[in-house]
Amino acid sequence: MAYATINELKVRLGQDYAGLYGNDEAGTAAAQADLDAAAAEIDAAAGCRYETPVASGRAEALLRDWNLTLCEERARVRCAGDSLPDKLKIRIAHVRGSLEKTASGELVLPGAAESVRGQGFATVACDEPVFTRETMRGY
Repeated sequence: MAYATINELKVRLGQDYAGLYGNDEAGTAAAQADLDAAAAEIDAAAGCRYETPVASGRAEALLRDWNLTLCEERARVRCAGDSLPDKLKIRIAHVRGSLEKTASGELVLPGAAESVRGQGFATVACDEPVFTRETMRGY
């Protein structure tokens, strides 16, 4: 599930949208695929700490921005001869750094549900040990 919509992508890309995706169904499908792939990248990092897809109204704007930035990278890289603008490169580096921090727990997504995977523990009940250092001394 993408954190941004096709219309939000059109607004982000402006006039470049038609050149990158076209205005037909195939272009819309490609744009949606890019949005979904970018969201999967976000979920891969956020999933280390949070339930995915992240459903947090407080983090919604941040996730949308990350989704659009990573999608824009995919769109521009796909086009032959089109290089990434320097400002986009900076935004991409910032997003990927934020994703690393999210995965490690340095960056918190406000209102996101924490994942419970791998946080359990087990207790074992058993008899007192028979063979200890004291009882085995001399053997």
